[in-house]
Amino acid sequence: MENIFNSDNLEDIKTLIENKLSDIPGELILCGAVGALLLSSYLNKTGHTQAGSVIGKLSIPIIGIGLAKYQDVLKSAAESISESEFVADTQ
Repeated sequence: MENIFNSDNLEDIKTLIENKLSDIPGELILCGAVGALLLSSYLNKTGHTQAGSVIGKLSIPIIGIGLAKYQDVLKSAAESISESEFVADTQ
């Protein structure tokens, strides 16, 4: 069986993921990640430890993606606020 994650197509996979996630807001991704963590915790409590472990391990990269997108949103909002304050100070 061929390994699909090799150095030749890694850049294609990265751009595909970025294109798919570009339309989803960071807040929604973070909410989904928190939901996945809660589901993982519930599954672990009810005795489905293997399923809970898999979902918990998948939620960690989702949190990272959501935080990166949310950080970009916060940075652009802070820049727009500082620009509007600069315009108000010059008038």
